[in-house]
Amino acid sequence: MDRRLPADLELAVEQIKRYVPIIAPYYADPTPLGEYSDGLRHRPRHQVHVHRQEQLARAARRVAAATFGTDAPVVEAADLTAVNIVDHHQLLNHPLLLGTNVIANAARLLNGDVTRPIVTLSCSNVPPSNYYLRNGFRFRGRRVTYFSHSEYRDVIYHAPSRTFDFVSRLRRGGRSAEFTPADRDFLVHYEEVLNKLGPGDRDRHRDQIAMALRATWPMLFRQPVPELLYLNAEEVTRNLLIELLAGDDHIVATLLDPVLRADVLDTFRGVVVAWDEATGTGTHFFWRRHPDHRQLLRMYVDGDRLVPHDPRFAEWSVPLRRQALMDHLRCDDLIPAVSLQVSMLLYAGVRPLVGPGSLVYFRRFADGWVRLLNRHGLDEEAALVADVDTGGLIAGTPLFFDRAEDGVRTLYATDVLGNGGVDTTYLRTVLSTPLRDVLTVGAGGVYDLFANSYIPPDERLDVRVGFDEAATAVHRWI
Repeated sequence: MDRRLPADLELAVEQIKRYVPIIAPYYADPTPLGEYSDGLRHRPRHQVHVHRQEQLARAARRVAAATFGTDAPVVEAADLTAVNIVDHHQLLNHPLLLGTNVIANAARLLNGDVTRPIVTLSCSNVPPSNYYLRNGFRFRGRRVTYFSHSEYRDVIYHAPSRTFDFVSRLRRGGRSAEFTPADRDFLVHYEEVLNKLGPGDRDRHRDQIAMALRATWPMLFRQPVPELLYLNAEEVTRNLLIELLAGDDHIVATLLDPVLRADVLDTFRGVVVAWDEATGTGTHFFWRRHPDHRQLLRMYVDGDRLVPHDPRFAEWSVPLRRQALMDHLRCDDLIPAVSLQVSMLLYAGVRPLVGPGSLVYFRRFADGWVRLLNRHGLDEEAALVADVDTGGLIAGTPLFFDRAEDGVRTLYATDVLGNGGVDTTYLRTVLSTPLRDVLTVGAGGVYDLFANSYIPPDERLDVRVGFDEAATAVHRWI
């Protein structure tokens, strides 16, 4: 493709490839996106992984039943062999998150196969104020909120269910006139769709989000597609761990055996999503429900206990003993951290379908586990982890666009919904685009993600190329 990219975007791509070399091959891959997607399918080669994925499926079914009630589809192990991993549990919204389930399931979206659901594991240990949510969503280039400013430090995991009220918020703020009459009608309709789903039986906003994703995903398309089930990754891990704690394996020993536990803490210290006690970041294995707020307490191992990092809550420590952990997990007082979620997926042989950031930390966790298990004479377990392919990159780029007067406009989810979705012709065309070109459009956002952690300070660029400008240069077909 003859593309004339802005100079600073070209430099940003070169720096990404140089300083985060694990991602470099993707930016050079000419494979059409649909063909690349077909290669993401995965079947376990080891009977041990088959057994563990059955265990994972049991945990997923329990979470699905708690989330969707009697209407819950039956999740099977085959639905979990390769799974989209999303760091943010929220309504369909940001372009960098919107396309992931399309890339991960391209063939099924085009061939009419709707027999099995698409299962995605998403993390809800994020506040409503996070970068991708910003207390609501974007529509026609404007923010539409349904969380209040007083909730900005809460976590979605503990947020209660609510009535969606973004239309009245716009009216009270005198902002309705920012939208055309047709767009105002759509927002009214969208709010009605979300509120008709109900709050769920457990008064949890994370259940509302899962129901909303299931209901609105088909609205992105003008042809039948498999239904989309977002299962909360913390809950799936919690349910699986309760089952595993009834037995003995290296995952359980990680928590109960002081020698192995100390090696795990040393091995993953400083890895993104793990922990670094010196800087007071991350948590050891679990977060603890805050006793007073809809937030979480950071926990560090101290002897044979998990102790809150904040000394004001020292009484909320938890013994690192089998029954105590099971009891606290059953009560939902301990919430598995991302580090434990990643470790459990590697243990089960699931191929994670990931974004640029998680591409790096999944690889670091896999390599760390292989070295650690070999050190402790667990060579067979090390070989099982080494066999897990963590290179399924499916995020880091927008996929939905529209033609604007001055070029190409990137669409947020609500824009696509308000337009009535995209047709099969659009999907076939975007999926025929080379992977390297698709990823280049999102390179500015990926650069921002990597800059502080990987790019030397004296070489960092001020990349001002947005998705629209990049898409205008790359996507000549729109």
